[in-house]
Amino acid sequence: MLERIIVFVIGLSIIGTANAQQEYQFANFANNPYYLNPAAAGLTDVMQIEISGRTQWMGYSGAPTTMMVSGHSQIRSGGKSQVLAEFNPDGGAFFEMPEVTTGKIKHVLGGRMLNDVIGPFSKTSAYGSYAVHLPFFKDVNFGAGIGAGWSNFKVDESRVILHQDDDMAYAQFLGGSSTQNFVDANAGLVFYNNLFVAGISTTQLLNNNVVFNETETGSNYNRHFFLTGRYNYEVSSSFTLQPTAVVKYVKNSPLSIDLGARFLFNNAAWLSLQYRTSNAVVFQVGTNLIKNLYISYGFEQATGRISSGTNSTHELQLGMYIGNNRNIKKEVKGSDDSKARTD
Repeated sequence: MLERIIVFVIGLSIIGTANAQQEYQFANFANNPYYLNPAAAGLTDVMQIEISGRTQWMGYSGAPTTMMVSGHSQIRSGGKSQVLAEFNPDGGAFFEMPEVTTGKIKHVLGGRMLNDVIGPFSKTSAYGSYAVHLPFFKDVNFGAGIGAGWSNFKVDESRVILHQDDDMAYAQFLGGSSTQNFVDANAGLVFYNNLFVAGISTTQLLNNNVVFNETETGSNYNRHFFLTGRYNYEVSSSFTLQPTAVVKYVKNSPLSIDLGARFLFNNAAWLSLQYRTSNAVVFQVGTNLIKNLYISYGFEQATGRISSGTNSTHELQLGMYIGNNRNIKKEVKGSDDSKARTD
């Protein structure tokens, strides 16, 4: 009987969040859609690297925490000598974000490392990805991407409290093997131009079984499906309104939808508001800093019936855009050539 209880608890606990999602979630989708879709890397002609941290339900012991490092960049192919654009803001703050580019073939590599913890349960993952983008219409690109990697799911027995310390059923079930290593994959498609980005993706593609000490638990790392979109509406020369949507589906779980809008000022600072149908409101503020750095902070508050049982959630991202430095010699030579022709 106790074995069944343990299996049931593990099956629930690997879900990790109140809306029955097993996978991590971050609010910063609009700034980095690669979070959810391996095909959405390389939308711009610069490299993007980001460090993200999220702490849920502050004030509760064993509350979920997530840390992730991600990065992606176009790579050279077909004899191209250069794929990254010049991106070297002139030392000041508040630089404009790089523009989305279309009309050409792109080959993109990416990767992410993740650690997700809730109570005695933790998941550590490392994934690499490849995507190819092709011109679809005159100013719209289509991209397809796939990722693969390794994950480790672990139960920290030092944080498990038993009613009976010498419980043999528990010892036989977990024994010394309270960890599982497995290979998994994710995949996605994306359509985009400088006005919109729309994609569909899936994670935990292989639908692996949860197995401890060669014992089948009856639980799975379920496939997660994401439908994402954002659109840029230029209100004025300084302000842009960016509606966003993320639809999440997992088998045997309620559909979750994030609807929101991001307000951008000079394409360099932003304020956003999102509503999650699984009972949460998310506020976010961010700005581009000196050189090529940016920072974003998110505050999430539970609503409805679960608001009294959970405290607030905080989320922080620090990112960097990396492009080629300005070619001063080329600019000077071009200026001299132009002057010579004028003379």
